[in-house]
Amino acid sequence: MYRLEIQHNAEASHRFWLANCGSKCRNIHGHSWTIVLTLKAEKLDSQGMVIEFGELKAVWRGWLDQHIDHALILNQADPLVQTLRSADPTLRLFLTPEDPTTENLARLLAGQAQAVLDSLGYSPIVQIERLRLEETRVNSAEFLPL
Repeated sequence: MYRLEIQHNAEASHRFWLANCGSKCRNIHGHSWTIVLTLKAEKLDSQGMVIEFGELKAVWRGWLDQHIDHALILNQADPLVQTLRSADPTLRLFLTPEDPTTENLARLLAGQAQAVLDSLGYSPIVQIERLRLEETRVNSAEFLPL
């Protein structure tokens, strides 16, 4: 079994609207996120690789930079969405179907990474082992697809 890791970082803010948590997380607050995508494969391709890093990095990091980096991540049902869009339609919002907890974002990002692998023609040979999302140096969540 072979395992690869690709890391990327993004600056983004979020807030929880529905979660029953303290006021800290209900306020808009930001993190320097580190996204660690771990891939696995049972064998190497004819060039001796699991995947060509450059191709994957261009598409995966491009998606993260376009959608997550310097975005405000909100639950799509959050009443702030309409207010912010009315105030500034150019504001970079990334909307999620649930509160954007680190756990929910890890699962959502794993799904997007799978879409990238599919679009590049690497699945099912190359699989996602896990996606780790670090919101700080000491707090992270992992999603492991079944």
